[in-house]
Amino acid sequence: MCFRRLALGSAWASAFALVAARAHAEDSATAGALFEKGVADMEASRFDSGCPAIEESQRIDPRPGTLFTLAECNARWGKVASAAAEYQEYVDLVPRLTADQQARHKARVEIARAQLKKIKPSVPTLTLVLPADAPRGTFVTRNGEVLKGAALGLALPIDPGEYVIVTHAPGAPDRETRVSIQLNDQKRLPLEVASASDLPASAAPAAAPPIAASNGADHGAATPEAHGTNHKTAAYVAGGIGLAGIAVGSVTGVLVLSKKHTVSGNCSGAACNDTGLSAASSGKNLAFVSDIGFGVGIAGLALGAVFLLSGSADSPAAEPAHATRVEPLLVAGNGSLGLGLLRRW
Repeated sequence: MCFRRLALGSAWASAFALVAARAHAEDSATAGALFEKGVADMEASRFDSGCPAIEESQRIDPRPGTLFTLAECNARWGKVASAAAEYQEYVDLVPRLTADQQARHKARVEIARAQLKKIKPSVPTLTLVLPADAPRGTFVTRNGEVLKGAALGLALPIDPGEYVIVTHAPGAPDRETRVSIQLNDQKRLPLEVASASDLPASAAPAAAPPIAASNGADHGAATPEAHGTNHKTAAYVAGGIGLAGIAVGSVTGVLVLSKKHTVSGNCSGAACNDTGLSAASSGKNLAFVSDIGFGVGIAGLALGAVFLLSGSADSPAAEPAHATRVEPLLVAGNGSLGLGLLRRW
């Protein structure tokens, strides 16, 4: 019986590992396809579609090479604040790689450092300042992104462009301000806060601020991407519990076999000496623990596999993509030509 449980637990663990590998392969293929599309659009100067595609590839399957390429795309697009942050993240990341990987990234690290030196002085900043008497609960959005209290009053790096700043005060109408940001700007914008007396008589109280928002995204409904991510998180949690259960069941199963041998050597029929009685009692307890461990393990692995499979079904299938793309790259600002730098590894 113990051997059968051990074999069954091993089979479920192997099945879960195969499903997890399949899910990772699908993610990698999707990220590869997005990377290829993003690079093609970037080379055609379609930055508004190319850079978001590369960013999504990095979100799905983070790689240093993709991060570098995203920085290059945003730099060409004129999003200097985003590019500077990504170049810096890349430069900080490479020293944590293996020696062989660091050697492969050496040329790109030099380019990233040169780009940082070039574009950092031109990164504009915007400081949003609430009045000291702003009522409690007042919050600010910048192009739909909620800025928390700690971000107000600070000179925040920002990409050039047009921004809509809205001040939301409880029980009062919103106040909107538009501001244009150019390279090298260092703007400080005092904000106005409306009062309840500014509301029309028939107006309803202002809605409560959203708990969290980012980049103007609508958080009212779960997106397919978030749904798939939640499924995968649940799958890995359930799978981890399942593997732990299998491990407990396996270890206690082996101990049961050991106790069985002890009982056989110290019992004759129904008569046992003290060692045999002790081993028989311990064996019963261990067998009970083993059964529970295998039960929890198999249930966890099965549930994890279901979550992984359902999460994969939520995502559109992607065509296989090459993990490497080699193209000539003209480095903006210094006129040098880098060869083979747009790669995902």
